[in-house]
Amino acid sequence: MANLLLILLIIPLLGCLFTMAAKKNDVNAFYVVLFTIASNIAVVLRLLQAVAANTDGTAEYYTYTWLKSLNIELSFGADLFSLLLLFGVYMALLIGVVGLLPQQRKHKSLLLLTLYFMWNITGFLTARDMFSFYIFFAAMVLPLLMLVGMFGNVRKVSVLYVHFSLSLVGALVLLIAVLVMYRFNHGNAELLSVALVAMPKYAAFVVWVCVCAAFLSRIPIWPFHHWFAAISAGIKNPPVYIIANLMPLTGLYGFMRFWQLTVPESAEAFLPIMTIFGVATMLFAALIGISHKDFLPKLFSYSAVYYLLFLLCIVLLDSQYEKNIAYSLFIFLIVNASLTVLDLWSENACAEGHCDYRGILAYMPKLSRIFAFFVLVAVGLPISSMFWNNFVLISALFKINFAAGIGVMTAITLICMGVTYELFMMRSLKRIGVNVSVEDISDRQRAFFMAVVLLLFLSFFDPLWFVLS
Repeated sequence: MANLLLILLIIPLLGCLFTMAAKKNDVNAFYVVLFTIASNIAVVLRLLQAVAANTDGTAEYYTYTWLKSLNIELSFGADLFSLLLLFGVYMALLIGVVGLLPQQRKHKSLLLLTLYFMWNITGFLTARDMFSFYIFFAAMVLPLLMLVGMFGNVRKVSVLYVHFSLSLVGALVLLIAVLVMYRFNHGNAELLSVALVAMPKYAAFVVWVCVCAAFLSRIPIWPFHHWFAAISAGIKNPPVYIIANLMPLTGLYGFMRFWQLTVPESAEAFLPIMTIFGVATMLFAALIGISHKDFLPKLFSYSAVYYLLFLLCIVLLDSQYEKNIAYSLFIFLIVNASLTVLDLWSENACAEGHCDYRGILAYMPKLSRIFAFFVLVAVGLPISSMFWNNFVLISALFKINFAAGIGVMTAITLICMGVTYELFMMRSLKRIGVNVSVEDISDRQRAFFMAVVLLLFLSFFDPLWFVLS
């Protein structure tokens, strides 16, 4: 299985090389990206089989010795949590690339940066030592900023600079934590062995503060939520929007790997503060989402609320809920990406058909039915495994902290009301004197999303149904 981990990292790089070799405005680069993502999905499915077969729930490590004199070894591995996240990320990227308009499929830079981000997040989610974990954590900021800067239609360049500055500060403070652990471990440390590094109390506290600051800088929690919203506000490109909304996932994954290992007893007093900020930001995001007219800002608020829900589950609940979080995140990523693409398709059809966007779905029955299904899944329709796992997670939050549970449920109820309201707008709002002519989605596009719908249906009883025994 170690070879499969190596293949998982090599395939996106090969895709980058083939994309670079393609001619300008050549649509073949688009098919290279599709093939690359599909190939990595196949490898992840094979790795999931290996993980399911192991009693300890992990696949083998691939270790590369680098700078032996400095005692640095880069190692990669995979467990159920990281593989499910990878599967969800690849499906989200695949949906985003499929959602590109014909003219957007010829943007070579867009496709190349998408694959480069895919390589970085693959390395990040499979890294099993501190140095490789840090390298990919810092490196994935570059393709994101280039994608947003080139294709994100950010109106205020200053917002992009602030976002870059926050990302840079997050990377620097995580580097401090890595160097402190390297100093006391006399070499590179495995992620699972961080708790075994003998450090004085002050050093452990410094590591904890740096780790929290680094990962919180990527999660839409106060005070960082404003910059995430400002970045996402103007993005009308499916993979760019999806990639921008995948960045909080890296912060969640970091907390999952470090929280139980690096939190000293003296720092537990700060946990209520994080809980208050998390719940307050959820309520604020939900109110903004329910008051906004356009669907994409509602979807961003929905994403922020659920990312913070998963953050609270990670820091408040114990490790026995790790699988529930992974299963929910897996479906959440797919549903979020699907709604993004369908909404942007609707908006584009509205611009071309000169009709009212709020009633666009009335003229697109194929898209309307698929869109309605994903909205109902997003707000809690018991069709996918996300319904059951979210129920388990929220119930556990109520047991741990009843007040936080009330705040979480209030925020989720509000944002779900805002998202569901879109279904009541699926009616014709014709303008006087305007002939509406809107082209519905093609049969090929409809078949693709029906396959995604089938994936969600099959996950209801067993989220790992695709893993053969």
